[in-house]
Amino acid sequence: MSSLSIFKAPATLPASFGKPMPDPLRSELSVMVVDPSCYSLPYDCSLCEALTQSCGCRVTLARSEYMSSTWNWPGSFCEWKHFYSLSHQYARRFGGKWWWRHAKGVEHVFNMAQFVKRLRCQPPDIVHFQWLPIPALDSLQVRKIKDFAPAVLTLHNTGTLAHGSVSRWQRSGFRRVFDDFSAVIVHSQFSKRRLLEKKWVSEDRIHVIPHGPLQYYNPEDRCYPQKTAQEQTLLFFGRIEAYKGLEVLIRAFAQLPRDLLNNTRLVIAGAAGFALAPLRKLSKRLHVEGRISWDVRFIREQEIPALFRAASVVVLPYLDIDQSGVLMTAIAFDKAVVASRVGGIAETIQDRVHGLLTEPGNVESLAKALESALTNTELRHSMENSVRQLRTRELSWESVAQKTFAVYQQVCG
Repeated sequence: MSSLSIFKAPATLPASFGKPMPDPLRSELSVMVVDPSCYSLPYDCSLCEALTQSCGCRVTLARSEYMSSTWNWPGSFCEWKHFYSLSHQYARRFGGKWWWRHAKGVEHVFNMAQFVKRLRCQPPDIVHFQWLPIPALDSLQVRKIKDFAPAVLTLHNTGTLAHGSVSRWQRSGFRRVFDDFSAVIVHSQFSKRRLLEKKWVSEDRIHVIPHGPLQYYNPEDRCYPQKTAQEQTLLFFGRIEAYKGLEVLIRAFAQLPRDLLNNTRLVIAGAAGFALAPLRKLSKRLHVEGRISWDVRFIREQEIPALFRAASVVVLPYLDIDQSGVLMTAIAFDKAVVASRVGGIAETIQDRVHGLLTEPGNVESLAKALESALTNTELRHSMENSVRQLRTRELSWESVAQKTFAVYQQVCG
């Protein structure tokens, strides 16, 4: 096999792509949503389904095979698994070697070029990127897309165009990417202000559309027992990074009254982006290690519902954030939250209505909020009811899709 033959052409576009829907009441707007690495697959699928059902768009989600676990979304939109077929095939057979990510990056460059070439032959009305894994190189392809279709970007994180911990290579080219998009969608006024302060995007191209709740599929799972009246659960969920304030949470947890502490469990669930040994030592030094359950690994989507159902309160002690997918998962399960007053969280959660807000990094403030949420059952139930209304009204996917569709109409002229 020649060195070039490994970059064989991917499967063709879905058969339904580019063909009009038979219902005359539907918009007939064709939309290509793009998330090469499945960084936000639950969000992608929710948005695609809502655009299809609520706005009548003909939507195709271009992505890769989801490697983390089995993904089975029963959606009415099309899916095109165009990216990383060779890299993922190798990883499934031999595991992720140290050089695997570099090989995946090389394949990404070829895949993006093929992607644009195929779109040019059968152009959609809108190309909507969720993430750009390699901004410096991806911007060259976005520039080509502009020749035949408007391009829209959802900027989930104003710090990076990739997800999680990223390399210096993935951060390069970040600024100049925005020039090639007809519209940039952010999830909060906080993110909009940050973009304007950095002068990355003109105000007329920025659109604030809330992040919808992440409603994962819900198979039976017995890994995590339901909470009982005798023991309450605080849930800290998601990838563990320094900016998420876990140390602040452990210190605040240790300040709870002893009788309350003895009947409360702190569940820490998620893969770690840094060494947790110092935090484990801290919990032991504060004499709370027996009340903390550490489940430090990637949590499969199938396990998420049981985790959130078992939680009394979901805690987000973040030091900095644009908007939180964990928050949107808590909202999907109608959970009251205790969270820092940072970024888009403070725009989504009203203090003492949907949850309790504290100042970031303030241990004493967080400890008081945790105690209040755990001991004031009436307040907690009231906040849960308010979260349920938030989920079905302002943050509903129907509302998100309609606002997104309005952006599409604007850039299409």
